Amino acid sequence: MEIMTSIFFADSNPKIRKLKNNKSYPVQPKSGLSLVKRGTSKYFEGRMRFPFNASGKKESVKIGVFEKEILVEDAIHKWNEIKVWSKNNNKNPKLFGKVQNASGKTFKEVANEYMDEVYVHRVKEETFNDRKNKINQVLRYIGDEMLIADLQRDRRGRPYCKKMLKTVFPHAPVQLTRVRQLMSWIFGYAEREEYIQQDQNPLYIKFDWETGTKRRVSEKTFADTITSKSWGMLPKFLKTVNANECNGSVVTDLATKAHLLMCIRSAVIVCLEWDWYDPEEDQWVIPPECKGLKNKREQLESGSCEKHIIPSTPEINQLMKKLKAETGWQKYCFPSLGGQKNPHLGESTINNHFRNLGWKGKQTAHQWRSVITTLGIERSDLDYEVIDRQLGRKGHLNGTRGHYDRSTLLEKRKEFMKWWSKSLIQEGLII
Repeated sequence: MEIMTSIFFADSNPKIRKLKNNKSYPVQPKSGLSLVKRGTSKYFEGRMRFPFNASGKKESVKIGVFEKEILVEDAIHKWNEIKVWSKNNNKNPKLFGKVQNASGKTFKEVANEYMDEVYVHRVKEETFNDRKNKINQVLRYIGDEMLIADLQRDRRGRPYCKKMLKTVFPHAPVQLTRVRQLMSWIFGYAEREEYIQQDQNPLYIKFDWETGTKRRVSEKTFADTITSKSWGMLPKFLKTVNANECNGSVVTDLATKAHLLMCIRSAVIVCLEWDWYDPEEDQWVIPPECKGLKNKREQLESGSCEKHIIPSTPEINQLMKKLKAETGWQKYCFPSLGGQKNPHLGESTINNHFRNLGWKGKQTAHQWRSVITTLGIERSDLDYEVIDRQLGRKGHLNGTRGHYDRSTLLEKRKEFMKWWSKSLIQEGLII
């Protein structure tokens, strides 16, 4: 086979795909690593002398099939690792990976170890239980006996995991990304504990299909239609909320309107308790452990989380007075409608109501936060940070600033909430 010695292919996967001639192409000068093309096959091969002297025989080591198993950057890394291992251990490079002592740990053992000893302290109980369930679904596919070392990147672990994820979660793109990320953390833990070799995490890099949830270009959300001179689609939306043509229950209707007015995640709204209202300060005090505030378990356990304040307004008080006539004798402001596992409305209730009102694909409950932010910036005189704090975001707690900033901006937030409530009523919301 003809040898070509003048082409350098580092970081040029697209060029490799276009190769036509059956030749051996050097990947890096004097590295001993080549890209070999034979027929329709392209694979990486490393060559070095062993023993390491002039009389040593040149040994060839197949690194992996291009794209199916490995890309050029990974091939370079793996070949360098093989050469260093061979020289340090005075062993034939062909034995790399065959004589190394595997940890003997199965993926199931490592996954459970990570989940129960590390992950459990980082997230809330409900999140932990959900992710544990996802890992159990993965284990039903992988099985109990699969060694975690056999899922390394250099052992075709990446294509195996890709196929597994698409098989187990075929119609759930968001879950695919979440599980891929969680498994990546498990493999990262395995690297730190030396259960697998370094830099062999098969899921560290995102897959090309992890582009997030796509929205139809022709369908804009409310935030896309808002300008400094227009409220966009908001008045039209408020008319559908008032009409309630889907015949949502009184509790669901009022929960939706509370979500529109109170500027916090729907997960907070549905679990509001009557005791959280402070009549002296005219505000709702949300405890740190409330799920919708998204505080991490380790922060809650350390006591470093603050309560979240929602300043009330005459409009919010009017809505709550109406609601109290319906549910005031119960613990929760928005109790379950019966037959549900939660004592209060489910997290998806408000979002489902949006859909039932005819706004599927155009506006979600979570996207309402974008509406609040955009309108607040375009139409009010208040700073972005005031709006951001009221929405329950915690960006100011990150980095160096987070060590010193203890401000609440509460007075400014009260001003914003009054402006926001009045604005919704002026644009058509009927309580």
